Amino acid sequence: MKKIIIYSTVLLIAFAVSCTKDFTNINTNPASFPSAAPEAVLTGAFVNTINKFESNNVIFLWEYSHLIDPAGRYLGGDDGGGATWTLLYANVLGSTRQLKKLYLGNPAYTNRMAITDIWECYVYTYLVGCYGPIPYDNAGKTDNSDVEYNDENSIYTSLLTRLKADAAAINPSGDKFNPDVIYNGDMTKWVKFANTLRLRIALTVQNNLPDLAAANIRELMTNENSLIGSDADDPKLTYGTATGSQSPYNVMLVQGTSYQGTATPVMSDYVFTYFRSYHDPRLDAYFNKAATPFNIQDTLTSRKDNLHYVVVYPIPHLGQPKSPALLSQWGLQNPPFAGSTVPVNFSTLPSALTAATRPFYMMTYAEVCFMKAEAAQRGYGGSQTADQYYYAGINANFAFWGLTPAQAAAYQAQGGIKWGTAGKGFNYDLGFINTSTPADNLTKIWIQEWINFFDDEAFEAWVLQRRTRNLVLPPHTNPGSVNVLTTYSNLNDRWIYPIKNEVQNNPIGNANGVKLLGGGDYVFTPLKIEPQYTPTDWTKAHAFVDLSFVQKWYGNNIEDLTAAGIKYTVLSTY
Repeated sequence: MKKIIIYSTVLLIAFAVSCTKDFTNINTNPASFPSAAPEAVLTGAFVNTINKFESNNVIFLWEYSHLIDPAGRYLGGDDGGGATWTLLYANVLGSTRQLKKLYLGNPAYTNRMAITDIWECYVYTYLVGCYGPIPYDNAGKTDNSDVEYNDENSIYTSLLTRLKADAAAINPSGDKFNPDVIYNGDMTKWVKFANTLRLRIALTVQNNLPDLAAANIRELMTNENSLIGSDADDPKLTYGTATGSQSPYNVMLVQGTSYQGTATPVMSDYVFTYFRSYHDPRLDAYFNKAATPFNIQDTLTSRKDNLHYVVVYPIPHLGQPKSPALLSQWGLQNPPFAGSTVPVNFSTLPSALTAATRPFYMMTYAEVCFMKAEAAQRGYGGSQTADQYYYAGINANFAFWGLTPAQAAAYQAQGGIKWGTAGKGFNYDLGFINTSTPADNLTKIWIQEWINFFDDEAFEAWVLQRRTRNLVLPPHTNPGSVNVLTTYSNLNDRWIYPIKNEVQNNPIGNANGVKLLGGGDYVFTPLKIEPQYTPTDWTKAHAFVDLSFVQKWYGNNIEDLTAAGIKYTVLSTY
């Protein structure tokens, strides 16, 4: 009860901070308060940030991740009202800037100022990853009538420097931070978060800042004890049960008070194909079975005779098509999984993920293992080999979701999952994508890291795909209004700048930002973290219906259906 009362008080503080709206310019007039305890203001900043990240996952980024499908579209960010831009710049960064004005340089607040700066770096990492060039050096300066932007490289360079300094500044026996809704006042864990966030950023900028990335990665890999070392170190925000303190997932998807879309986000058919290709037990850990199982047609044999049986039977799971409409060039008519199923046929999120008190995980130990696996594979050092880190990441992810070591071991023994091996996967339901895995080990690391980003780290899944182009993602044939170039859309490269709060209010600064961007304020202007790539022309793809990824679900024989207790209908024999 005490924890709920404290959290409810925190939410009231957060609400007060978030309601400051009398800014003549979002980027130059932060929230103001004459004096305040850092704990109260920081907690408000934490809650406002994570609440926005959760709601953005539901509205935008789950769609981008290709793990969860909210039956939406590739929207270009909150381009109209600019809710993310406004909240993060004015309410969150505005509050942290005011704290620095009050306490920076005061030795009694050294740890709390370092944590304040770590949080700013975390927020800026999100903003630059969404938009590209953004106000950074001049954000918050009231003597500028036009707020200039920084380019991506200068921002990432600064963030890496700041995080290193913040980690070094924290003294575990110094000033305390209490209440601390992220780490309960454990200063050592804040150091680990700063260093691990620095590793994440360094890996992100390998394409655009290779030398700087390499130097930071090597340094961090020589001192692995400074990184998150178990799930006990995971940074997370835990929610409460009182009204106003509940997880936004719960408010949006269970209470249904603010989500503009389906109330039932479901599994994407893309990740479903990977699950089926490699007998992945996380299918049942990540998703509920469909409320009304979809019936498939299959051809099975029998142990009792030499006949083939054409049968119909239900399958427990199904992912929602990312290509719900068919392009005319494909020449297909009514394939089973494109536009012909109903929502109850699809696998949904378990209730535990949308519970009021469910924490939001900013990082997990499994992600850290995969980051170290990539670093080691690229020759940046480490106390273990790349494959040891890779297997540790899979084991950590399985344990996080309540799966057993035996299940993890069986999964890792398969071709395509086992280090150094290739694996044969199924075709995507429309045939034009195959989930076979090459022997290349970086590919394996990135696929496992992508699967690990379910469900909170949809932003990180988006960043991973843009910086690696590792996955061949299917086209979205229900594109958003800002994406209509053809009858389909590929994954967004970025969000467009908010029209009301930035393009109109800061026209000179914004024009500078678009110039730094280099390709126009469009969702398909690539950011500097991305390698050069040529988007697929999906009108020329060879599409064909392939149901093999769901067939033979229970085995090759009709006796296997009986043994599993599955009711089936025999259509014919031959």
